Amino acid sequence: MAFEDIIGHEKPKNLLRGILANRNIPHSFLFCGQDGIGKRRAAQEFVKYLFCETSSACGLCRSCIKLERNSHPDLIVVQTEGSIGIDQSRMLRKEVSEHPFEAERRVIIIDNADSMTHEAANALLKTLEEPPPFNHFILVTSSEKNLPLTIRSRCMRVFFAPLTRTQLEQYFRQTLFMAQEKAGLLAQISFGSIGSGLFWARDENLLLRRQIAGFVIGKDRSFVSASAVAEKISKIENGFNMYLAFLLSLFRDVAVSKRSLYREGIINSDLLETGSWEGLDGVWIERSMKRIQETSSVMRYNINRLLAFENLLFQLMR
Repeated sequence: MAFEDIIGHEKPKNLLRGILANRNIPHSFLFCGQDGIGKRRAAQEFVKYLFCETSSACGLCRSCIKLERNSHPDLIVVQTEGSIGIDQSRMLRKEVSEHPFEAERRVIIIDNADSMTHEAANALLKTLEEPPPFNHFILVTSSEKNLPLTIRSRCMRVFFAPLTRTQLEQYFRQTLFMAQEKAGLLAQISFGSIGSGLFWARDENLLLRRQIAGFVIGKDRSFVSASAVAEKISKIENGFNMYLAFLLSLFRDVAVSKRSLYREGIINSDLLETGSWEGLDGVWIERSMKRIQETSSVMRYNINRLLAFENLLFQLMR
């Protein structure tokens, strides 16, 4: 059973089970929640139930096997590293006007739906307003607010909350067979996201994380080394986003440490020895957090991401 293989997310899974039981499937869904927590995986498993010849996501019938092999002609997945443009929306509009090839319905999964350009979003809106009866759209996003309200209002919202540390640690220990110490660290710094945990599970990524901490709150300040680290991060898939999120959490930790002697709320506790956190200037901490957020915002556009990240590190190195 497909949903049973997904860690946590009992509320959205129960909601989707109820929809399947009633067989009254909405034309469009919005699967939203932070990056890496299993939204796209849930969408793919939901499609198995819709296409399965026994309606149970058996994994054995012809439809389930084709879905596992990513070869089912009635599942369209729109996925891109950049923006989703008008040409892709027009292609979709043409596709959905035709009858499904094999199944009774067609499903279109649009991953990172918030990356649609304005023109692409308008073209999709026209399709959502008058959808052919045999099509179902699943929009997957980690930035719900960046989707036009006109699109959001036409979708059934399915929210995926972050996983608990216990769920994450259990996954890392029992599924990936990690040592308890590493599993505990990953569960702590992954913000409820398996995807983030898998990113930090790579030793080279953890090492760069520690180097960056040394640059900005420690004494290992070197513009040449910081530039080299930024270059390495530019070659890692989703690297800039992950390290920006880390930097924001690090400065949040520093702010917390200045206000309280209790360390329970600190996320990056393994980096406490990097420097004397309590002695750091409060105004600088606040300014640094603002700069990180601004850099994160501008990186959504077609700019030189390496230059932007490198410049941020230089600004944070007091």
